[in-house]
Amino acid sequence: MAKRYDEAIDVTPDTEGGPAAFLWRGRRYEIDQHLTVWREAGEWWNGHGKVRDREYYRVLARPAGLLSTGDLDADGFLQTFSAVYDLYRDRAGDFWRMARLWD
Repeated sequence: MAKRYDEAIDVTPDTEGGPAAFLWRGRRYEIDQHLTVWREAGEWWNGHGKVRDREYYRVLARPAGLLSTGDLDADGFLQTFSAVYDLYRDRAGDFWRMARLWD
């Protein structure tokens, strides 16, 4: 299930301009893995001069400083605090937003 947010975030960029970490709701999250990247552009046809150009990053991230509890869940896997997040950079306005949290 996914939860939509569309909230402002502060991003620490990596060497290629993608996110390395982000600050959301007062908490810093470190990105462990970039899962996929895609770009959405649209609304150029509306004639109002407002063009949407977003670069999305689906990432596996966790709160800074947390790795895993060391405990095993019922299936024998390590319990972790990681989750999948969709972040996007608005290329026209040059700002970042939290789009979705997958849980």
